[in-house]
Amino acid sequence: MSEVNSVNMINKKIGKKYAILSSIIIILAVILVLTMFLKNRGYSLPTLKAIDSGITEIKISRGTNETLSIKLEEGKWTVNDKYKADSDIVADMTNALNSIQPVEIISRGDAEEEDREKYRLFDDESLNVIAIDGSSKEVRNIRFGMKSNLGNNVYSQIDKDKNIYLLGNLSSNPKDIFDKSEDDIINKTISSVRNDSINKIIISYNNRDYTLEKSEGATNWIKDNDSTININDLYGQVYTIANLKADGLIKEDSNKNSVLYKIEISTDSETFFYEILNKNNRENNYEVALENDNNRYYITDATFTNLKDAIDNIINK
Repeated sequence: MSEVNSVNMINKKIGKKYAILSSIIIILAVILVLTMFLKNRGYSLPTLKAIDSGITEIKISRGTNETLSIKLEEGKWTVNDKYKADSDIVADMTNALNSIQPVEIISRGDAEEEDREKYRLFDDESLNVIAIDGSSKEVRNIRFGMKSNLGNNVYSQIDKDKNIYLLGNLSSNPKDIFDKSEDDIINKTISSVRNDSINKIIISYNNRDYTLEKSEGATNWIKDNDSTININDLYGQVYTIANLKADGLIKEDSNKNSVLYKIEISTDSETFFYEILNKNNRENNYEVALENDNNRYYITDATFTNLKDAIDNIINK
């Protein structure tokens, strides 16, 4: 047998295997579609209407243990009546509550105990989310169970409906949006400023002030009223300083330590201040103090090192 014929036979065998594999995949897909069709035959999935009355509180319960309350008061979201909430995280939650939809029914009627157990919908395992509007009316109640292996869906029960559904219709899994701890939801933004809006930065370190001020054409930084530095040469360093996010909150009662750095950032409309304090808390992290904010934030060694590198680069430029 010639070499060409051998190659042709091998190619035919490979082609046959691929054809068989493709046929199996198509058959499985058809079975899946038919299963969903037969399961939902004669039954229309409910549609969750948008919450037009507005959400003013979100309650999140993990099983029978921790309950978080996120409230809107005077235009600001707070966590457990103590801490300012991260507005982006809350926006994700409110958007999800208005967009989430059932994509498949799993169990009809009063769900059997074995089904609730199978899909992790018992009280001690589930994640319960309740949305309340301004009139203290409950406008959404969802119990999230086990996440599905297929797509961004989660097994759930909705409001007073006893059916079990797969919920989805979002770009990420709905359960992940709400499965947060208090520390996850607390706002940790120390400073968030666009580089092109900054006019002046003052770094106070070791009893000396280091100043960067934009030139009239906004193409250079004037350092300490002397040297000129191209804007692009310090873009990353300025961004790091002007966009700092803490790693968490210091909740234990301890005295503040000495100040390492003071940062002042001025824009056309406002001025931001924050201080980096030396290590003092039990976790051995650096503290961050914000003007007009009684919360005590911390940054880890990794975050501090990144910030320090940016400051050193500006100081030594």
